[in-house]
Amino acid sequence: MNLAYLDVRHRLGRFIGTSLGVALLFAVVLAMAGIYLGLVDDATILVRSVRTNLWVVQQGTRGPFADMSRLDPSIVARVAAMPSVKRARAFTYQVMQREHAGRSLRFALVGLDFPVDRGEALALTHGRPIVQPHGEIIADASLGLVIGDTLHVAREELRVVGLTKQLLASGGDGLIFATVADAQLLAEDTPSDAIRAERERRTERLRQTDLGRAQPALEALTGDPDFRAPALASSPIAAVLVDVEPARADAVMASLAQWPDTSVFTSAEQEQLLLDGVVDKPRKQLALFAVILVVTSSLLIGAVVYMMTLDKTHDIAVLKLMGASPWRLGGLVLQQALAIGVVGYGIAVAIGVQAFPHFPRRVVLTEDTVMGVFALVLTISTVASILGIVHALRVDPARALEG
Repeated sequence: MNLAYLDVRHRLGRFIGTSLGVALLFAVVLAMAGIYLGLVDDATILVRSVRTNLWVVQQGTRGPFADMSRLDPSIVARVAAMPSVKRARAFTYQVMQREHAGRSLRFALVGLDFPVDRGEALALTHGRPIVQPHGEIIADASLGLVIGDTLHVAREELRVVGLTKQLLASGGDGLIFATVADAQLLAEDTPSDAIRAERERRTERLRQTDLGRAQPALEALTGDPDFRAPALASSPIAAVLVDVEPARADAVMASLAQWPDTSVFTSAEQEQLLLDGVVDKPRKQLALFAVILVVTSSLLIGAVVYMMTLDKTHDIAVLKLMGASPWRLGGLVLQQALAIGVVGYGIAVAIGVQAFPHFPRRVVLTEDTVMGVFALVLTISTVASILGIVHALRVDPARALEG
């Protein structure tokens, strides 16, 4: 005879209500664990997706994601000329927010070094890589864009030719991939009034020089919207992606580390910089919330099991008077606590499967995570039953004679 089963059947309404309450707590614990994994995956997925060995960035900085890095584009050719380097690619990165189709669209814009890098390494779900040097982009489906959509940014029209899935930045924003030239064009966009004001200031500065006074015809050149002084530096890039033979990676990295104007990191180091910097505090916050929820769940199950044990004090006394062993009485309490935990966890998983895909942040639940939380639930339920077991063992059999 299973005493726990008989007691649950006798008080089925209370058992179901308690399980539902516990299920909501466990669902939040699952959500916290999934958001934590999603945060880590979002922070590192771009580094993995570009598939490179080394990241060359500005000297003293920590890369294009954790820090501001500005390199002259000429460094790409310098790196590509090194022995053992198979390919060197320019890379830019910036977060932008624009209006599209009447809604605010926030995204991270990644510049690909066309035609060396067309986006073939990206896991495209629809469409194709970039084949034109201007006006084509690859976007993540989370942005709500579809193949053929046109994004109007900085007086430019960018047409979506490819889609990725769940390729996000560390802040949870969808990624858009364009050519480096297009990305720099968008990043350097200036309002028309500001452009006109700069032309006037440029002309005024020319007039104040001996060259300007000697050659007034130069004023027409400074007012030309397409004019760019040769002495001005080219638009900077954020990093150089270096593809090398794995066996030669250490040697190439050692050579690059000697350059006075650059720093170099492996892809693994770049991922770790992101985790230690950009998402470090959110990770700690989520971990803290998860711990608080685990403690709360333990206390709730413990209180419920203890109250259920108190309600059965007379029944336990009768069982003791009939000769029931302490093991059987302890098993009664433990089995009820485990039943509440297991049923509550099953409901929590069912809730999560339906609700988590609609969360604003990506929730990643792996098989290891689900099984790990389940093992935690069993531990919580076992620990929470201790107080009820102690009370059951201390019940005086004489109380069975009370009215």
